[in-house]
Amino acid sequence: MGEITASGMFGGQRLDKVEVCNPGDWFGKTWLIEIGGSYWPLFLVVEADSVQDAIDEFAESTKFSHHIVVPPEDLGDYPEDERHYGPNGQVIDLDHVMVHGQEGAECPWPCTYHGDGLPPEGVKPTDFCWEDHES
Repeated sequence: MGEITASGMFGGQRLDKVEVCNPGDWFGKTWLIEIGGSYWPLFLVVEADSVQDAIDEFAESTKFSHHIVVPPEDLGDYPEDERHYGPNGQVIDLDHVMVHGQEGAECPWPCTYHGDGLPPEGVKPTDFCWEDHES
């Protein structure tokens, strides 16, 4: 199956074709991650139980972690007493990262998943099962 994307509302604007980091990994509990620091932020959807778990999932992603994991050659720019660490001890830069969603909600950032093999109108993340769509 191809990639899963999400669509939903954010700040009164519709976001479409937002890549999903880990569809089906946490029962559809979706969080919207915003990476700022430029003219247009990068948005990404992550399934996780909490805000901290969303950051951890993001830091562990083989496809997306480069957005926040500090490369070894840049560690000198991050004083030891000001560092943030990912789940495997990697230094992560959270200066331009925001996580959007409502704690305690079944689906913290309500959205719809889209992709090959899904209905044209998409599915709720809570109804998505990755195993049903693997090829």
